[in-house]
Amino acid sequence: MSKLTTCLLACMAILICDATITQAQARQQNGEEPAIAKELSARDSLLFNIVFSSCDTVALEKLLTADFSFFADKGLSQQTYRQTRADFLQNIKRSCADMGNHTVRMRREVVKGTMQSFLLSDAVAVQTGVQRFYRIADGKEKLVEESKFTRNWRKENGTWKLANETDFLVNTNPDAIAADRYLPPAYVPGSEELLRTVTRLDSLYFDTYNTCKMAAMDSLTAEDIEFYHDRSGISTSKKDLLASIQKNICNKVTRTLTPGSIEAYEIPGYGAVEFGYHSFRNISEPGESHPSKFVIIWRYKDNRWQIARVISLH
Repeated sequence: MSKLTTCLLACMAILICDATITQAQARQQNGEEPAIAKELSARDSLLFNIVFSSCDTVALEKLLTADFSFFADKGLSQQTYRQTRADFLQNIKRSCADMGNHTVRMRREVVKGTMQSFLLSDAVAVQTGVQRFYRIADGKEKLVEESKFTRNWRKENGTWKLANETDFLVNTNPDAIAADRYLPPAYVPGSEELLRTVTRLDSLYFDTYNTCKMAAMDSLTAEDIEFYHDRSGISTSKKDLLASIQKNICNKVTRTLTPGSIEAYEIPGYGAVEFGYHSFRNISEPGESHPSKFVIIWRYKDNRWQIARVISLH
C-alpha cells in the first residue's frame, strides 16, 4: 500500500472515529467514569475545601508528597515560578490565618466537562482540567482568574498523593479580555445568487458522499484535486481519494451540514470559496461528532462546477 493511500485511509478513519469519540464522551458525562477519575476528583474537592474552607493544614500535609512542587505559569509575558512544598504550605497557613480578618472570600470551580484523569501505571496518574476562581465580597462574586491545571498524582502506601501541579493562566481579567477580543461581524453575502449556487453544490456533493453515488462524486471532483487535513496531511490523487471514500465511508459514515454555517465568496475568474461547519456520524454508533470547520474551493470551468481544493479541520 502506498504512503498516499495510507494517508487517505487515516484521514477517512478520523471521520469515522469522531462519532465513536463523541459516544465515549457522552458515556463519561453520564457518570460512567473510571474509578481513578472519581477518586482523583474527590481528592481535588478535598484539596480546595482545605484551602478555602476548613484550613485543615494537617490533612493538607498528608495530601502532598514529600517532594511536592507547585508551578504557576503566568503565560507568555511572565516567567513561570515554582513553590516548594514548604513554601506552598506556608502560603496556605498564612492565608488561613488572615481569613478571619477579611470579609473577602474566594471560591473555585472546575469548568463542567473539563476534568480528565489518565492512569499511567498502578502508582502514577495525571489529572487535568480548567478551573475558575471567584472573589466574593459584600455578597457579590466576581470572576478573577481562569486557568488550566495539570497534576501528577502518586500512590504511596495505598493513598493517592499530589506530587506536583502546574497551573497555566488563561487570563486574570476575563471580562476585559472578552471585551477586547475581536469578533467578526455577521456574514452578509456579497451575492445572494452565489450563496444559493454554492449551497446547492454543497448539497449535491455531500448527497453523493452520504448515498455512495460514486459516478456523481467523480463528476463533481476535479482531476487535480488537493485535499488537506490538519491531522493526516495532504492527498493529491483523485483516484485514491474516491477509492478510499468508497471503501471507508460508503454506507458507514454520513455527513451533516451545520445549518446556517455556509459562507460563499467569489474568486473572480476562477470560481468561489466556501466556508462552513459540518459533523459526521458513524451509522453503526449513536451520537455525532462535534461540528468542525471546512473550506472548499469550487472551480467553474467549461460550464461546470467542480471541487478543486478542500481543507478539513478536525
